[in-house]
Amino acid sequence: MKIAGIYAVILLLMFAGCTESTTVGGEILGQDQAGLLTVDTFTIRTATVTEDELIVHSPTVQFNTYLCGHLDDPVFGNVKADFYSQFRVNTNALPAYPETDSTEFDSLVLILEYNLDGIYGDSLAEQEFEVYEITPLSVDEDSAYVSGNELPTDPMPLMNIRFVPDYEEKIDPSIIASINTSVTPPDTTYATINPFLSIRLPDDLMNRLVQINRDGNDQSNETFVENFGGLAIRPVSGPIGSMLSFNLDAARTGLQLHYHSGDEPGSDRIYEYNITSASVRFSSFDNDQNTDIVAAEADGFEGGKTTTYIQGMTGPSTVVQLPYITDFKDEVIVNNAELTVTIQPTPDEDLYPPVTQIIVLYKTEEGNFVTIEDFLFTFNGVGVDAFGGQPETFMSPTGETLNRYRMNIGGHLQKMINEELPNEIYLRVFQKNERANRVVLYGSEHPQYPVTLVAKFTNLN
Repeated sequence: MKIAGIYAVILLLMFAGCTESTTVGGEILGQDQAGLLTVDTFTIRTATVTEDELIVHSPTVQFNTYLCGHLDDPVFGNVKADFYSQFRVNTNALPAYPETDSTEFDSLVLILEYNLDGIYGDSLAEQEFEVYEITPLSVDEDSAYVSGNELPTDPMPLMNIRFVPDYEEKIDPSIIASINTSVTPPDTTYATINPFLSIRLPDDLMNRLVQINRDGNDQSNETFVENFGGLAIRPVSGPIGSMLSFNLDAARTGLQLHYHSGDEPGSDRIYEYNITSASVRFSSFDNDQNTDIVAAEADGFEGGKTTTYIQGMTGPSTVVQLPYITDFKDEVIVNNAELTVTIQPTPDEDLYPPVTQIIVLYKTEEGNFVTIEDFLFTFNGVGVDAFGGQPETFMSPTGETLNRYRMNIGGHLQKMINEELPNEIYLRVFQKNERANRVVLYGSEHPQYPVTLVAKFTNLN
């Protein structure tokens, strides 16, 4: 059996023994003949914390989707996301870049396919964006960029657009998906096009890119990026109730140069400038938090007794501290451990649903955040559902229907007990740079729904 398979079996056996959490402050639940203990009396402290900055791009850290918009969150405050991206000459394009004098260029269009899972808030709110050209030679492709970085642009925008996003799939009549020949006449099904934002850029920019291509006889990217820094999209006249998300891995995303050859019928062609792994691309965030969030962070563990907060982008995370966990050192082996946090209802949950996946990290002495192994083993093996961290509905003892997150952290808890890792963990939005979702949680000492940790140990003594 492969090692990964062994881990998967072990994890399934561990998680199969998880039990419902009990009230913090209860007694040790029991001890069987094999020396197994179930404990729920851990001292737990929680607080709301905001990280100073996030890496949003580096040569080794890139993402699939990027946010753009100016969201007015009624609970968390305003956050603005600008989007920046370089483009690359498509040396493998079919059709190839046109070089004949008979070619007539029609338009230059920016296509950004939506990531429907990343759009947050009122998805049909009207948006207003300005498009700027990034200053050539201002981008350092070998550097890392953090969440508050911006790239210099021309002072005047290329254009301003106002639109209501259209999320309907469209038919692509140029691509046949299938033909059903069992009927007469044959039934042809055409491919669909995922929803996207289309922005026709000024002809002056189109003509300049054409000239850059013609001047660079080898169609090299080096010549292209030296003369065209890329594009920046900045939301204006906000904030509004929505944040958009774009999928840069989509085949359609990029710059499309539309052209044809003289009066030749059927000669319409598209040449594409792509956003590739070599392109510097990131979302820059500017967060203006509500006073409740600011106060919660300032109050630390005292403020986190009843309420804590988690948000994507540069929003806050929740720290969970187990101050006396090393008292179990050399006394027990962890069989499994389940951390449970309960979601505190907020207004407009239909527009602002809670975080769909929470991830657990710890902080190194150098200040770097590292994902715990319990999450990584399940994410890369049996599936993240075995770890947990997704919202689930439950019925409280008072008959109230609420939602909660349950997370299996047994492997990490053992390392905390052994003093191999810090006694704090951080609950954060999974894919934090790519998500605007948020959630309000009940804190460690909430009278009805406190944070709980239930662990099953093998007693060594």
